[in-house]
Amino acid sequence: MDKEQTVSQLRQLMSEQLELSLPDVIKEEDRLYEDLNVDSIMVLQLVVYIEEVFNVTVPEEEMDPAVFQTVGSLVDFIHALKGAHIAQVETKS
Repeated sequence: MDKEQTVSQLRQLMSEQLELSLPDVIKEEDRLYEDLNVDSIMVLQLVVYIEEVFNVTVPEEEMDPAVFQTVGSLVDFIHALKGAHIAQVETKS
């Protein structure tokens, strides 16, 4: 999955599940709080949806506020989690 697809899926998630009014295209440099009007409660909800949609587990100790600064930092975090998940699966087989 490339970053563009992840950004698109995140936009859909935030728009539908968090009921945010978002521009048609969100960019990696868009800030979640300032530009997209996400609040701290929404971030918690977003984590749950990210786990479901992207089939990853977000460890509580990795809930660094820096992850939720921009769309890009969140996308990088999701990709890192997916990479960790793939590595775990490969190790088990």
